[in-house]
Amino acid sequence: MHAPAFFPTTTGSNYRLPELLQPLQNVRELFTVIEGLDHQLGGGHKGVQGFLTGERFSFSKSSMYSMDQYAADRIGNNTRFPSLTLDLHGSNSWSWNRYGVKMRGIGDPAQLFDMLFKPLLASQKEQATGEINIEKSVLDTVARSARQLEKKLGSQDRHKFQEYLNAIEETQRRLSRAGYWIGKDKPVVPGSEDALQHKSGGEERRFVAMRSMFDLCALAFRTDSTRIVTMHVPGGNGVLKLDGINDGYHSLSHHGQDPKKIEQLKQIELEYIKELAHFIQTLKDIPEENGSMLDHTLIYFGSGMGNASSHSNRNLPVLLAGGNMKHGSSLKYEQDSKPLCDLYVSMLQWMGVETDSFSSSRGNMSELF
Repeated sequence: MHAPAFFPTTTGSNYRLPELLQPLQNVRELFTVIEGLDHQLGGGHKGVQGFLTGERFSFSKSSMYSMDQYAADRIGNNTRFPSLTLDLHGSNSWSWNRYGVKMRGIGDPAQLFDMLFKPLLASQKEQATGEINIEKSVLDTVARSARQLEKKLGSQDRHKFQEYLNAIEETQRRLSRAGYWIGKDKPVVPGSEDALQHKSGGEERRFVAMRSMFDLCALAFRTDSTRIVTMHVPGGNGVLKLDGINDGYHSLSHHGQDPKKIEQLKQIELEYIKELAHFIQTLKDIPEENGSMLDHTLIYFGSGMGNASSHSNRNLPVLLAGGNMKHGSSLKYEQDSKPLCDLYVSMLQWMGVETDSFSSSRGNMSELF
């Protein structure tokens, strides 16, 4: 997000909506925009990878563990999908599991719809059950052999080997959970196919797919198929199908203060905010006990890059909506006074995760709750 067009010039509840947040005018009482938060990281694109972890990516370490997966490991067992990791038209994600492995993203709205709602045929259930049983058998054999080997290792090697055993146990639990849900029918939601009926026509297909993904997220929450969704929106350098755009997003983000490039950049980013506004309104319009779905859903929107033109990972654009919180204001923190992971601690606590720390946090942001 181009910072001068994203952050308000004043704080408090009477702030003027900046250019990029204009599509959110009708829901301004339902979100908070926050300036001054980051992970105090550098590294440019490597720093972006740590957006949800608070850690800078490195091939030499496996400590990456994203906030969404941290939550999924603690509350995800109650739903068919502990979490959904999405990536528009790709397979990337910003989600990292507890072993420092990046999660694969779901990029096609039709694939996501099938996962959520397409019933499995009896033959498919039988085949899936058989495959799970085979995998379980193989894992049991591997686990027995591994434990025999563990007895022959020294203390230092045994500590590292324990990570391998943990991974085996985690896979065994995942397979057991998958076997349980195979026997449970998927939810039937009248009109759920409408989420795939958005027509591209003259619109850019990326924003059409984004709207479909958001609508499917709402349905996933409605049916309690999952309680955690992360959607990665890639930059890329293809020229988007928008009037007045003649360069790729990545090139425009490296604008070098060129006014013409900045105008195109803001035009693209404005479309993303329009889709965010649609999602917020969609959840607000779904009634639930004691309010709306939005009252029971926390929406976190942001980026791991504060200024792409200079590859800065500082002062990240952050917007929080929903959750029946103290919204309607603009907040600004002095640089380095409040780590972004303090917000993650509060978000985890809001979800019912018992923790008072996450990654580089120094506390929480109770002033929002």
